[in-house]
Amino acid sequence: MSTEPRTVTVNLLVTKPLEIEEPDWCVGHRDDHAQFRPDLTHNGPEVSARIDLRRGPAKFLTAWISHAPYGELAPEPQPILAINVGADTLSCDPDGVRSFTNLVRAHCDVLDQLATELERVRGGAQ
Repeated sequence: MSTEPRTVTVNLLVTKPLEIEEPDWCVGHRDDHAQFRPDLTHNGPEVSARIDLRRGPAKFLTAWISHAPYGELAPEPQPILAINVGADTLSCDPDGVRSFTNLVRAHCDVLDQLATELERVRGGAQ
C-alpha cells in the first residue's frame, strides 16, 4: 500500500456575478442563479384568457414576450412571443403570432357552428 497522498481532479462550477442589460419589459427573473450565460432569459408579464369551470377558474392561451439573447441551442436575435398551448409552448415572431390568432379565430367559428348543432341536437332530444 502506497503512503503517497492520493489526488483527484474535480471540476468546479465557479460562480461570479454577471451584470447584464435588462429590457424595460422584463419582469425580473424567477431565479437569479443561472449556471451559464446561455441560460439567461428575459420574460415579460404573462397574459391569459380565463374561464370559470365547475371545479374553479382556469387560464388558457397564456402568452408573454421572451428573449434568450445568449441561447446556445437556439439563440434568439430578437424577442419572441411565447404562447402556452396545452403542454406545448410556441415561440412566434410577429407573423407567426398573426398566423396563430387567425387559426384560433377560424377554430372559434367552428366552435360556434358546433354550438348551433348542439342546440339542434338538444332540442330534438327533448
